[in-house]
Amino acid sequence: MCKTELYAQSGVAMTCRSYQEYKEMFMLKEGLLSNGRILDIASGASSFTAELNQKGYEAIAVDPLYTLTSEEMYDLGKKEIKIASQKLSQNENLFIWNDYKSLKHHDEIRERSLNQFIESYREDNNKEKYISATLPFLPFDNDTFALVFCNHFLFLYREQFDYKFHLDAINEMIRITQKGGSILIYPLVDFKDGIYPHLNKLIDDISEIGINIKINKTEFRFLPSATNFLTIEK
Repeated sequence: MCKTELYAQSGVAMTCRSYQEYKEMFMLKEGLLSNGRILDIASGASSFTAELNQKGYEAIAVDPLYTLTSEEMYDLGKKEIKIASQKLSQNENLFIWNDYKSLKHHDEIRERSLNQFIESYREDNNKEKYISATLPFLPFDNDTFALVFCNHFLFLYREQFDYKFHLDAINEMIRITQKGGSILIYPLVDFKDGIYPHLNKLIDDISEIGINIKINKTEFRFLPSATNFLTIEK
């Protein structure tokens, strides 16, 4: 029996997530952030990179949308927040609200994150912090980053991207990660709240090239089955 789609999605959405959400999703410890340069992939209008740089870390975000002006990004962000809120309201009882408390609180976080992002994005005149790029090809040298994040993109959109794309995308992340660095990916489910069906194969294929890959528990809760994140250590 097929699972019902919790959240109907066509195309890839732009999200506006906060530093605090990343911290909770990935169970982040401050020490991990201090190891070197940080990259956030498919960052959209999330304020994670802006907040990291404010805290003194060296962080960069990539997203194909970063060819847009700040005004265009802001308009798109406002539109996406409204669309997401409407979709969530239709199945509100299917989600776990421990962390967000309510749909209203969820939307307020999105609004704040969008505003923080736009302020930082507008100041980045030379496009040094916000770089337009699309997986599985990233414009960075080998061994550039100590810590790489990718949330709410891989696995979530598994009906739009095949296994080869997922494997190629992760291999690209491994290429740009420093030896001793880490890649963190969340969630491991799709929009039907089903675990990525090729996860075990992916873990085996990555392990075969001598890379340590493991599934970790997260205390963050929203999608009912999104209880884990993936850690890849180079």
